[in-house]
Amino acid sequence: MPDFTHELSRRLEAIREQGLYREVRPVASAQGPRLELNGRTLLNFSSNDYLGLANDPQLRAASTAAVERYGAGCGAARLVCGSLAPHQELEEALAAFKGAEAALSFSSGYATALGSLPALLHPRDVVVIDKLAHACLVDAARLSGAKLRVFAHNDLNDLERILRWADRRPATAAHGPRGHTLIVTESVFSMDGDQAPLRELVELKERFGAWLMLDEAHATGLLGSRRRGLAEECGVSDRVEIQMGTLGKALGSAGGFICGARVLID
Repeated sequence: MPDFTHELSRRLEAIREQGLYREVRPVASAQGPRLELNGRTLLNFSSNDYLGLANDPQLRAASTAAVERYGAGCGAARLVCGSLAPHQELEEALAAFKGAEAALSFSSGYATALGSLPALLHPRDVVVIDKLAHACLVDAARLSGAKLRVFAHNDLNDLERILRWADRRPATAAHGPRGHTLIVTESVFSMDGDQAPLRELVELKERFGAWLMLDEAHATGLLGSRRRGLAEECGVSDRVEIQMGTLGKALGSAGGFICGARVLID
């Protein structure tokens, strides 16, 4: 044990020296324009609670009522006996909201990415991801085992170059016939707040027969006439194979989801 803790302490100190150590600071109040932190009331410029719904009275009341009826936990995996009626109601509501056939919910946005890409991709496939896409999407792409390529941020010329390469790949003895190509990007980027050139990106992926996974985490609830996201605003919702979103941020709760065709969710 001493060797173990000594080595961890050494590594931790190196992280501190690089200025990379991060601390969790517990907030002693509900989310809002002001927060209670370390005994002080501070203006909150850090939250992703875009619409102020995290402390909305109706949502709080609905959460309390659900806990009273269904308890604090599921008691089992969803495939056993832990898939409760609220899960189904939520997923049906998300699908209707996004204009999709079906939806699948997850415990977090990170879990959404890691639970989706490895299930959809094979080693013979190619996943092409924007350089500034969220870390969860990069981790999920790596975990999938597919060939990973990164294109320069919002650079359609660089994306086309990679799609041409993917389109020319030969079949291999190890993995059989050439697989599919999946493009992964955010609609509104968390790094800089800029938007993907979505209309042009959709046209490009269709020209090469690729699929598109669009993370709408920072656009859901904000963009589009019905606040469905950038895909709705650009009029391409029905041309995006996989829509990913979060129940945090504008929706004020926690969790994530995938929307798309029924066969995708199944």
